[in-house]
Amino acid sequence: MLGDGGSQKEVLRPDFNRSILVDFQGAKISSDTGFLLLREMDERFDIIGPMSDCLEDRRSPVHTRHSLTRMNRQRVYQIAAGYEDCNDADYLRIDPVLRLAIGKGHKLGASQSMLSGLENEVLGNEAGLKALDGALQRSTDALLGKQGKRRLIVDVDSTKDPAHGSQENVAYNGHFGTNCYHPLFAFTSDGVCLGAKLRPGNVHSADGTLPFIHPIVERYRSWFGLLWLRGDAAFANPDIYEYCEKKRITYFIRLRANAKLYEEVSPHMARPVGRPPRSGRQVKVVDFHYQAKSWTRPRRVVCKLEWGPNQLIPDMNFIVTNSRLHRTKVIKVYNGRGDVENRIKEGKNTLRWDKTSCHRFGANCARLKMGALAYNLLHMLRQFYVMGEGVRRSVEWLIRRLIKIGARVSCHARKWHVHVASAFPLAHYYRAVLGYG
Repeated sequence: MLGDGGSQKEVLRPDFNRSILVDFQGAKISSDTGFLLLREMDERFDIIGPMSDCLEDRRSPVHTRHSLTRMNRQRVYQIAAGYEDCNDADYLRIDPVLRLAIGKGHKLGASQSMLSGLENEVLGNEAGLKALDGALQRSTDALLGKQGKRRLIVDVDSTKDPAHGSQENVAYNGHFGTNCYHPLFAFTSDGVCLGAKLRPGNVHSADGTLPFIHPIVERYRSWFGLLWLRGDAAFANPDIYEYCEKKRITYFIRLRANAKLYEEVSPHMARPVGRPPRSGRQVKVVDFHYQAKSWTRPRRVVCKLEWGPNQLIPDMNFIVTNSRLHRTKVIKVYNGRGDVENRIKEGKNTLRWDKTSCHRFGANCARLKMGALAYNLLHMLRQFYVMGEGVRRSVEWLIRRLIKIGARVSCHARKWHVHVASAFPLAHYYRAVLGYG
């Protein structure tokens, strides 16, 4: 087979019917028509194009076959289509729809060596990472500007990217129990990726959180009347509380339990009177003011106590907040934070955000940011054009049902024709994105 070192000219005959011939010579056939949808999103909101203005191209113009803009598009589109590795470019460069999407027409796309050079020499430095941040910001601007909401909820969380080599800044993390990187993410409650930052493996989950979220706060403060920040117990840091209070940001952050907190809720730990229900759980929510030794002043803490049918001691969750919402509403707001973990899992499993196998740390940073950018391009399809119940569709569904669609490509009278199957059941999505729906 082609991907296993086979020849494009080989012919396969399945045993069940030797009259069937299979070859890999369909040069005018694409397996990923959805590249056109990605380019339409990119072009409509001018996301990737401006990146080249921030990048220095040290190549000789005489020997330059591919512009930085086209290579940036090719790399991001490949990731969005599920091709996380640069090695795939050696086969995908002949794909006729990919060539049309990046602007090469009948010419071949960039090879694996060219895209690897892009990651390591152009994007993997300060200027390149800044350009990627700018592209990611333009994608978030487009997504947030279309929502028209009064409130912006920002969820911060970290995860592990296990490493299996000697990449720069890989280190052992005792919490995860493995050698890894420790990236930091920020998402909105609607699933927009606001930022992604790759960090060495041995840093704490909250390290660098304030410099990470500050540009987000400053940019979108004027867009929304209310800014809310949510984080798990790893972000229970007095510096974060004070920053939010100074910037008038409402925060909901989980606290790790300790003896003092248990003492505060001890009067409420008795099981509710009456026979417990055979199914379901009994819940009590209380609030009080608490000051840890590292805090400059007392802060409001909301605690949820929950008993199962056979529990004498309740499960307890403590949330520190500066919100004036009713205590039950505080718990409800915080519980919505769990969706950010699903978003990160989605990015890692589908777009391979954990594919940080380059030796240089800067190149791996670029890979993560390109992955976040690819995610937002797909999210645009989900948010704007996948109608009705489709808004809840996963990234995997978008790739499988909208991107990885076969088509035959022909050229007549200087016009390129992409022929998709007449029986394609999701053609109305294509019509909606491409302006005919």
